[in-house]
Amino acid sequence: MKPLLGLFFVIALLCFINAAFGQEISDVRWVSRDTTVGTVQVVGHWKKGEKKKFRAYKLDKIFKDDSLISEKKVLDAIMQFEVADSTANSYELVFTMLENKQMKTNKAISEFPIEQLEIQDEDLALRYTTDANGMLKSYANRTELEGKLDQIMKMVKQKQIDALKDKSEGERKLITAVGEKTASGKVLFSAMYETFVSQFHNLHGYATGINDTLNYRESVIHPATNKPISFDCYLYLSAIDTTGIAQFDIEKFADMKDFVKDYAAFLQITREASGLKRDKKFEQEATTVDMQMETYVTTVIDMESGWPTYMKVTRAISTKEPKKKETDYRYEVWELDSDLEDR
Repeated sequence: MKPLLGLFFVIALLCFINAAFGQEISDVRWVSRDTTVGTVQVVGHWKKGEKKKFRAYKLDKIFKDDSLISEKKVLDAIMQFEVADSTANSYELVFTMLENKQMKTNKAISEFPIEQLEIQDEDLALRYTTDANGMLKSYANRTELEGKLDQIMKMVKQKQIDALKDKSEGERKLITAVGEKTASGKVLFSAMYETFVSQFHNLHGYATGINDTLNYRESVIHPATNKPISFDCYLYLSAIDTTGIAQFDIEKFADMKDFVKDYAAFLQITREASGLKRDKKFEQEATTVDMQMETYVTTVIDMESGWPTYMKVTRAISTKEPKKKETDYRYEVWELDSDLEDR
């Protein structure tokens, strides 16, 4: 079994439950603006053939109030960004996963006949272009790559269906229908590529002052409800030292008042389409659930070269039901670190 292909199967299993998002930006404005202390701009100064390696992690943590219930490392891999071409107006880069550090200890993929897919490591490399500053412009081989990832997801979904043999036909149809919405090559691409690549280039071309804060709206479409979740976002330069190492932080606060209701409606419609009765109690309880989602992004950049050296994306979701005294918290943490040593 190929280590990198196995890594994708692990993430594919997670995507069956946790769908990823695409985004749209609007209503951009300066909350504070101070040009008296000068400005800084993130610009990539890269050369053809240049390569940068990073250690990538993904952690899932679940709390009940202040008590940690579970903590699991679901990704530990070596990633590489390579400058395939450089012109006066653009860059072409290749994002590759070089090594799966968890392959020897992860049992989640042992039952999958991965070899049948005949997918090579090079088939999983992402090619994309940026502008002269290093801002992401377009993915060159996204369609082909999502097709390969769809093959992986189909095998995962089949495994999930096989595991439901003791369930009723209606329950199997329901879970299968939910999987069709939330487990696809597109979702896996968003989780394994966009999370790192889009955030990696998110600040290139951005010019700001030390005391400036940018406010904007970000809308993401959830694949199950097909409706947007709106985030109120704040971007600011939190630190810069004399060596030109700068830290940027983004805070995103979601409006979740309609999401729980919309997701419950999706499940009810899917239940009925699967031959199951409508769960009126669940539908009523869903309207009383208090859900909050916050996302925090920290990016450390070498301003001289334009290469990020560290990136952390934390998605925090809290859920509280009126009848419960506790609040459930889930933290999804993605990290990309230029320090390749074990932690």
